[in-house]
Amino acid sequence: MWKIFNLIFPSECPSCNGLTDNLKYAPFCSDCWQSLNHNPDTKRCLTCGIALPPDYAFKCLTCIKESPHYRKIYVFGDYEGTLKTAINLLKFEKVRRLSRPLGRLLSCLPLPPVDVILPVPLSKKRLILRGFNQSHLLCDILSRELSIPLEPNILVKPRDIQPQSLLSRAKRLKNPRGAFSVISPAKRLLPRRVFIVDDVMTTGATINECARVLLRAGVKEVYGAVLARTKSD
Repeated sequence: MWKIFNLIFPSECPSCNGLTDNLKYAPFCSDCWQSLNHNPDTKRCLTCGIALPPDYAFKCLTCIKESPHYRKIYVFGDYEGTLKTAINLLKFEKVRRLSRPLGRLLSCLPLPPVDVILPVPLSKKRLILRGFNQSHLLCDILSRELSIPLEPNILVKPRDIQPQSLLSRAKRLKNPRGAFSVISPAKRLLPRRVFIVDDVMTTGATINECARVLLRAGVKEVYGAVLARTKSD
């Protein structure tokens, strides 16, 4: 049926330029999507998840010099190739159907048990401009796959800040400071252990700031799960 559909409305895979052959991964072809396998043998920092050079043991220099507020970031892959293309299509081209297969990629990670899953929030202004929060979409799929509650309203972003992608590394580290707040769920305590989910991590400043305010509010352990990590911060 998909082949017939492609004859009428040709759809080109953005990764290999071949024809799309499966609605589940569209606009990607099955072969390109299946190439997105998590590689547990990739040597990564045990804290922030960045890919490490061969001569490094367990942590990157940044995490050795100053430990972040989160316990550990779990990373599916590096921000390159088909994974990068898929994330950008979801985030900037608004191909929202990709949130389902991308969210399922996150569920392949060896994630520890937590009480709730939290998306990195957008400000109201940014949410209106984009129309959706891609982190929330990924959280929704991950929540269903792992049967862990999704709490989208505990962590909020009262004010807008400059997009991290437009800033230098030095400014990225300072930019999220004070941008997030925690709202305690009505009539109950904050969860003890939480996962913060985002699509891409560069310096880790955003998740680190989220973790800082959560710990300050009373959460005991904060972990992160991201689809992609840049190879340098």
